[in-house]
Amino acid sequence: MTDLKIEATSRTPLIQLSGAKGRLHISGESYPEDVQRFYATLTEHLALYFAAKPAHLNVEIKLTYFNSSSARALMDLLDLLEEAAQKDITISVSWYCDPDDDITREFAEDIAADVNFVSINILDLDVAAE
Repeated sequence: MTDLKIEATSRTPLIQLSGAKGRLHISGESYPEDVQRFYATLTEHLALYFAAKPAHLNVEIKLTYFNSSSARALMDLLDLLEEAAQKDITISVSWYCDPDDDITREFAEDIAADVNFVSINILDLDVAAE
């Protein structure tokens, strides 16, 4: 299985993909200078992961901030997950939002409304625990 770890920086989130565990974790802030280039590595690893026809992928998103370019990358990521879920891969997303951040919550809710095969659970982020 394909594993990936991209350490967080002041502008990019921590990304961890564990193929053996069927787990993807994204946390931190996302406003890289080149959003497409940054997220391309994740997209490539997910393509390899899905090519192996895994049974499931559990995704955890804990972004405290992301810019509009990163929002587009997240939409593309959810499109990729939706496509994989249509091929009988069970995909669940736990999307953690700051309870005081209505914009992020609305974004997550809009994405959840647009997918049919991916299960998205929107939860409150315990900011103090981060």
